[in-house]
Amino acid sequence: MADELLAAYDTQLRAWTPPALGPLGVVFEQDGPVVRAHFGTHGTVDHRDLPGAGLGALIRRQQEAFAASGEPVEWKVHAYDPPQLAEHLVAARFTPGWERHVLVAPIDSLPSAPFPLPVGQRVREVTFGEHPLLARVQAMAAASGPHRTTLAQSEADGDAIGWCRNLAVRELDGWALAAGWAILVDGTEFVSIGGMTLPEPAFLPGWRAWIDLRTRHPGDSRPPDGCRWRYVVAEATGDLRAMLLGVGFHDVTTVRSYHWSPPNPPARERPVVLVFDDPQGDEIWGRFASQWEFSAATQAHPRLVEPPESVAWHLAAIEEDEAGIAALESIVQRGLRATVRPGERVYALHPFVQGYHFDPRRTGGPGQPPTPRCAFPDRGDHRLFTTADLRLGTFGDPWGQSLCVFGGDLLAAVEADLTALLGTVLRRGGRPVGNIWSFGPDGHSVSGP
Repeated sequence: MADELLAAYDTQLRAWTPPALGPLGVVFEQDGPVVRAHFGTHGTVDHRDLPGAGLGALIRRQQEAFAASGEPVEWKVHAYDPPQLAEHLVAARFTPGWERHVLVAPIDSLPSAPFPLPVGQRVREVTFGEHPLLARVQAMAAASGPHRTTLAQSEADGDAIGWCRNLAVRELDGWALAAGWAILVDGTEFVSIGGMTLPEPAFLPGWRAWIDLRTRHPGDSRPPDGCRWRYVVAEATGDLRAMLLGVGFHDVTTVRSYHWSPPNPPARERPVVLVFDDPQGDEIWGRFASQWEFSAATQAHPRLVEPPESVAWHLAAIEEDEAGIAALESIVQRGLRATVRPGERVYALHPFVQGYHFDPRRTGGPGQPPTPRCAFPDRGDHRLFTTADLRLGTFGDPWGQSLCVFGGDLLAAVEADLTALLGTVLRRGGRPVGNIWSFGPDGHSVSGP
């Protein structure tokens, strides 16, 4: 059984790359037998089989890549990797770190009956909006470990948004006593136990039921075609390892980390960060709505008061044109990259749904994650690109079919290109400039003086 589980682990999880977009803001690069993952704040290297020769050159290429991006790197070495790999890493000034056991279990072997708990205690899933409890769980998770995937990394990856993570707590009177998180690994048959703050077998029956539900209703994350989630993987030592072995897990190998850092300090945030169920995004929307006298709850006109340094265009010219929409996003993104301050974040927000903040200079370029698309107001959603101080940005209105660009620096960077793409300007500083839009006999918008 252990050999079968190790083979599945080696084939599906080692050198894993996402089948679609993958973790938020992370760039995966293949270099021969290895896969580099660039998180913007750090990086990882993984692989399956390695050649017997040329290891030194392969390691140097990874160091050069992470030095160029300014990311510390973690390289996991498994017990069945070539023994000379660790020697070459140490020779290249990698430092040995933690060592853990890799444990795998068939999902069907996990306990399904609830574990008895002391009177007053219960196990349940934590849902969005439970801010005090989430803050407590986050603090517990940060103070515990080591974990296969930290809770902070899972949140940064966007696992909760795709409903591919289950965050469970054991609580008493609303107070979290222990927490654990399980993550569906996209495109594989594996569910990963990211971590537990304490060894807690009572989480496993709930996770098994959750996996069964997601197997029947997979949503965005799914195993390979024709398969189902079949395995659970964990990395553990000590009491956690003993608990997992006692409930059906098999010890399949060990893994040790090796670490190397370039001389420059790493970035503190990923290039793209999720804003969801978060007071941060709500606060920016609130200030924007107040200054622009805007309400997303009504479709009546006038909808808002545009600032003095602004220009608005009608979007009919690209409404059904994906290439035109992509050109619009590209123009705005280039303008933001040229005008925001070094290290300044731009917020891409939609009311009532998740948004992002990102560094325009660290997205959208070669080897960088894509910039969130937020200029064109499709699907009936208002879209706001803005700096935190509302100094500059764009606002897309789906009901008025318009895009307003505000802030003198940004306007200077994009106005000519947007006029060439979209046509005649509608408003300056919120005032019409004498152009009237109507619809011709073919249903397309036309303008005139």
